[in-house]
Amino acid sequence: MKKFALVIVVVMVMTVFFSVLNVFGGFPLRIVVNNERLFFPDAQPFIDENGRTQVPVRFIGEELGATVTWDGDEKKAIFVKDDKELFIYIGKKEYELNGENLYMDTVALLQEGRTFVPARYVAEAFGANVRWDGVIRTVYIDVDGGETPTPQVTKDPVYGWIKVKTDGEDSEYLQIITLSSDNSIREARYSAAEKMFVDIYGDEDFARQVYDYVRTKKTRSDKVDKEFNLNNKTVYVFGGDTSVQVLVWREGVR
Repeated sequence: MKKFALVIVVVMVMTVFFSVLNVFGGFPLRIVVNNERLFFPDAQPFIDENGRTQVPVRFIGEELGATVTWDGDEKKAIFVKDDKELFIYIGKKEYELNGENLYMDTVALLQEGRTFVPARYVAEAFGANVRWDGVIRTVYIDVDGGETPTPQVTKDPVYGWIKVKTDGEDSEYLQIITLSSDNSIREARYSAAEKMFVDIYGDEDFARQVYDYVRTKKTRSDKVDKEFNLNNKTVYVFGGDTSVQVLVWREGVR
């Protein structure tokens, strides 16, 4: 009987363990600069075969305060900030910082017509601190060189709790925002969702109208069901017991 009970306990522990792994393993890769998550409208960051996080060149450069240009003849990205000049070449581990030749353990890449560079090498070249959290697949970058934060996974207000779909038959864009009974976490999710919407559609005043209405959904019993019009776009907000959805219909679909 004791052996049987022990087996049951072991099975339960392993079930919980692998469930946790599955939850964390499903997280998308994200980049956080000075405590603000970067959202990429098209080309997305990825981890290359050398285990390095590759990011679209212009996004990471401009977020670090550098001017970014591209030399097509030499196939190199040029970053300039204050008195620093950084050259990173496509397909080469060797790079240049203020004329000094240095080496990476990976290379910059051209992928689907976009230039990707290793986030760590670009950030550290300009004095930023970089930390990788493998549990939640997040690169933390602090531009001022301070300590990058250690997040509380269970209190992360955004990560994994806002799903975006862009391939719906009737919708061109859909957010699914998981509800939280914690006011601060719920507001953080709504704020992040609003920023994501603005990054795509660009109209801050319109987004504020939509998400002010989204914010009225505080509990499972609060009902939200309303349409908004943006030029030729129709935005529909509706909610269920556990989430709020913001849907942008495809043109001509109702």
